[in-house]
Amino acid sequence: MISRGWLDTYGRLAPISLRTAPVISIQKLQLVKVGCHVRVYSHYQFKCSENFMKIHPDAVRGSVGVGGAEVTYYDTGRPGAGSPVVLVHGTGGSAMAHFRTVFPMLAARHRVIGLDLGRAETFEGLVSQVEEVIAVRTFAEPVALVGYSLGAAIATAVAARRAVTIDKLVLICGWAKTDSVQRARYGLWHRLYAEDHDALKIFSTLMSFGQTYLDARTPTDLRALIDARTFSPGIVEQMRINENVDVSGELEYVVSPTLIIGGASDQMVPIKHSRLLFGAIENSRFAEIPTGHAATTERPAQVFKLIDDFVRELPHTTPAGAVLDTAAF
Repeated sequence: MISRGWLDTYGRLAPISLRTAPVISIQKLQLVKVGCHVRVYSHYQFKCSENFMKIHPDAVRGSVGVGGAEVTYYDTGRPGAGSPVVLVHGTGGSAMAHFRTVFPMLAARHRVIGLDLGRAETFEGLVSQVEEVIAVRTFAEPVALVGYSLGAAIATAVAARRAVTIDKLVLICGWAKTDSVQRARYGLWHRLYAEDHDALKIFSTLMSFGQTYLDARTPTDLRALIDARTFSPGIVEQMRINENVDVSGELEYVVSPTLIIGGASDQMVPIKHSRLLFGAIENSRFAEIPTGHAATTERPAQVFKLIDDFVRELPHTTPAGAVLDTAAF
């Protein structure tokens, strides 16, 4: 039998209805671990392209034009239908790439809006895109804004500038100001992108995942992780934006209750950056989880629980300045 769910390229199961997954081909085979999007339990494999996979059965897809860019959104509600959780992905990603594991879990309890950032040459352009989608889809309702990696820096700026109402803020593996080590890494990324995409896939994979997660992969699994990596349109511009991120001067203006989640083994954005955010944002709480940078892939259930608890009740039960005990979940 085939499970009611899909398997991402990293072997994580996320629940969706099979009716929503367009089937490209069906093959009879033995049970193997493969980088496909529908889990195999016995004799059949459904091969589906991520480009055609719907992120959630209830999500309506649309787009908003901002400064000449088209910003795609996926909304499980409708304008005016209640305060949503808004998800902002990281560099070169998308709602599907960075939130496909947690989107279905969050959607079981909240209205969720995921978005795919459009092309932009500047950090300010990306901030404007998020502000516009929130304004168009929420009718000025307060939102819980969740940002991952570069998306965390964008979400910080959105919350600080208050052009839209941010009721709660969650920053996952984020940073306030690019340091010299990050800048050197981005320089190497650009060099490999220009000269050797295969080497860049290996480099990016090793930088994205924590050692514990990688140690648990077989050589075949690790090769599949590397081969599954792609470089989306706009990633070069976003990587250049990464080199000059600096929202450090705006942190004092973030007044929304904030949860900061850092990965203990994050090599791409070391956890010291999350601790700096925690120290600078007055109304914040901090959670450290045992992951590398790819937190939503390595520990999706834990990330979901942290977000869900925070959005529903944590600001009222846990004071600012608290360090959460994540050992219990």
